[in-house]
Amino acid sequence: MKGEFYQINSYYQGLLQNYYGGANGCFVAFMHFFYQYNQSAVFQPELSECFEKLWQLELENCTILSEIILKMDGDNKYFSSSKKFLSGYNVDYIKNFSKIFLADIEFLEVNVIEIKNIINKIDNTKIKEKLKKILKNKQISLNFLKEKYFKLNLIG
Repeated sequence: MKGEFYQINSYYQGLLQNYYGGANGCFVAFMHFFYQYNQSAVFQPELSECFEKLWQLELENCTILSEIILKMDGDNKYFSSSKKFLSGYNVDYIKNFSKIFLADIEFLEVNVIEIKNIINKIDNTKIKEKLKKILKNKQISLNFLKEKYFKLNLIG
């Protein structure tokens, strides 16, 4: 399976590994939204569906990145390209839901910019297509969060 579909490229692997397992990567986003889902299920049940949708999209993003990394002979462990492992310290444990939405929106805006930059740096069309799915998921999440934020009138 290794290298089966994608030519091994250490530069691409580094970019993707950071986006997958880095401190601001997709797996941290998954942990972040999953934590918020669990918090909302207890304290704001009407918001739990929102955070469930977000962690599910991030889990899909992690799966896509993991597949690409493995097929390029990389390692899908939860660490950055410099081998700095993730931990619970990477999750933002905000409890105020108005602040959660603002932090999430900012986090996803940065993620969208980052995935666009990665897509521009990669020439492999197969990988680009997979990354465009991640970009689409990130944009869906971002738009969804913004709509919820304004709809719930959390501005303040």
